[in-house]
Amino acid sequence: MTDIQFRAWHKKEKKMFYRAYQKLTHLLLCNDDKGKNGGKGVPVMRAHFEDCTVMEHTTLIDRNGVEIFEGDIVSVRAGSKKFEDIVPDVPDLFRSRKIHPLKALFEKHRITSIPADAEIEVVGNVFQKR
Repeated sequence: MTDIQFRAWHKKEKKMFYRAYQKLTHLLLCNDDKGKNGGKGVPVMRAHFEDCTVMEHTTLIDRNGVEIFEGDIVSVRAGSKKFEDIVPDVPDLFRSRKIHPLKALFEKHRITSIPADAEIEVVGNVFQKR
């Protein structure tokens, strides 16, 4: 089973945090640990839920090894089609129905079956441009 991972945009700090963990009364926000803590991140602050926008990991990695999250802006080449768009909410939170995390995005651009050789690259997110 794959762990469900989140990152968070802190609205007041105007900063993206590498990982966000939901606790009972708050979010624990972490910076990138550069692999030293198994990718879990280094805890740096607590935040109220309403101060953050939380984004789920799609379980996909782009062509450059960058994790793809909800809210990312991706450039996609699928066969002869090319588009740039925002990754929508992950449709299958617990992955029980085996829905491809970018199915809605591809269908929006009239691609009904996702080609195995599709190239996806994260070019930014709705809060920051790369």
